Amino acid sequence: MTLHRLSHLMAPELGFSTLPAILRVLLCTDGTVTHSLAAYFDEPINVLCLRQESRPLSSVPTELDGEPGETVIEREVLLQGAASGRQYAHAWSTICVGALDRDSRAMLDSGAAGIGELLAARNLETCREIRRIGLRTTEALQHFEADASGGVVFRDYVIHSGGKAVILVTEEFPVALYTGA
Repeated sequence: MTLHRLSHLMAPELGFSTLPAILRVLLCTDGTVTHSLAAYFDEPINVLCLRQESRPLSSVPTELDGEPGETVIEREVLLQGAASGRQYAHAWSTICVGALDRDSRAMLDSGAAGIGELLAARNLETCREIRRIGLRTTEALQHFEADASGGVVFRDYVIHSGGKAVILVTEEFPVALYTGA
């Protein structure tokens, strides 16, 4: 996916070209963020599950191809450096359970794997569609132990599998942490 194809998804106040290179990569990648963070910061990344619950889908988010009443998992995680303890990313996701096989569901229920890692480990064929890229004020830093300068950049995307939009994800990255990286 080229940057030109994503430019209409970027909030004007974002200042994309002024962001550190690694943040530009993380915001535009269609790969696994956890692996990118581990490679860039040269440390394993732990997925800390803050919240995970199953519930019936009462009203389908327009981004997902689920049915009302279908079970979804709502999940919130932090991606944290195993050695440094730095909190590199915060994410929310809504996952249509019917899109997961039994082993994938067990991995997800363990809370120890990121969605991208889970999909890669199970060799599930997927496609990520970035929907929005933007900047949040310092209020969004409540999830991070980071300097408040620069705010938080985020992206929303949908993961498609089997021709259906089955996972909705929002990822946030504190700008100050990446500025001095």
